[in-house]
Amino acid sequence: MSNRISGAAMVHLENELGPDLARVIFDPANFPKVREFAQKMFKGASFTTLTIGGRVYDSLGFLRGDEKSVRGPVMVERAKGMNAHSGQDEGEYLLKHQGDIPKELRGKVVFVFTDWRGPGDYSVHVYCVYWSEDSQCWVKKWHWLARNWSDHYRVLRPKP
Repeated sequence: MSNRISGAAMVHLENELGPDLARVIFDPANFPKVREFAQKMFKGASFTTLTIGGRVYDSLGFLRGDEKSVRGPVMVERAKGMNAHSGQDEGEYLLKHQGDIPKELRGKVVFVFTDWRGPGDYSVHVYCVYWSEDSQCWVKKWHWLARNWSDHYRVLRPKP
């Protein structure tokens, strides 16, 4: 499957925008502004619903207002409050079906499984799943819970 936008999709977008707005959007002189707008839109709201291996998830952030980051215990409490306190089963399922994770998320999102804790001394760590450029696949790694957690970390809430 190609990442390129089809001609039909471009025509549909032009029809949705109308001829005047489409002309402004597709004017090369405006590309930097269009890119900036699209990046803000991507960061703020894209891929909030993911279908992975037949399961549907809400991909949720845990920051509030103008927060740039929160400590791990705050993240965990917020994940619990959103019913997004996933564990090992969900993490391993995501890895098993990683081909379904949108390519656009590679290197941009780290999925946190707040209920997937390490044994013994690692109980202060949670597993995260992130895109590895070296391996060219999604991999898991322990992250220290007491660290600061920023907006590119996401928790998953299974949808019924």
